[in-house]
Amino acid sequence: MKENNPRIKLYIACSLDGFIARKDGSIDWLTEYDNNSQTDYGYSDFYASIGRVLMGRKTYEQVLGFGDWPYAEKKIYVFTGQNKPLRREKNVEFVSGDIGEFTRRLKENTDEDIWLMGGSQLIKAFFEEDLIEDMIIFIVPIILGDGIPLFDRIGKEIRLTTGKVEKYEIGLVKVEYQVKKRQS
Repeated sequence: MKENNPRIKLYIACSLDGFIARKDGSIDWLTEYDNNSQTDYGYSDFYASIGRVLMGRKTYEQVLGFGDWPYAEKKIYVFTGQNKPLRREKNVEFVSGDIGEFTRRLKENTDEDIWLMGGSQLIKAFFEEDLIEDMIIFIVPIILGDGIPLFDRIGKEIRLTTGKVEKYEIGLVKVEYQVKKRQS
């Protein structure tokens, strides 16, 4: 029997009005928070705590555009329904099919926490399958007015318990949540 109970954690930044990117997918509004010489906002500790990363195809393509592949030492699963070939980076596996079945099997076969990186469509699918257990949301002090929503028509109520809240000098606020299990 496993000693550790791995958790699926959504770790993501959004604008104050709830967008994770502009309509065109751009996250240029986040660049001023990158490479902060005074803090990494807890990212190093979070990254060290996870063993797998899950992301959608659009998020994968966006990360590829950043230059060097930043996740070479972690196993990455990219969910895609397209047959279009994608450049494959080190430790990347493309997944299609039943998201819930795949993720539950993955969780049963790992002892480390799993990072759900995004994007919006994948987050919605994970909520539909009741797979997200923890959320670490960075609220960026900007109102975009339009864009790709963090939570796009999930279609059900999800209750949360608020955990640790941190405010950074630059204005970012980090809020940790646990998803309450629904009563059957």
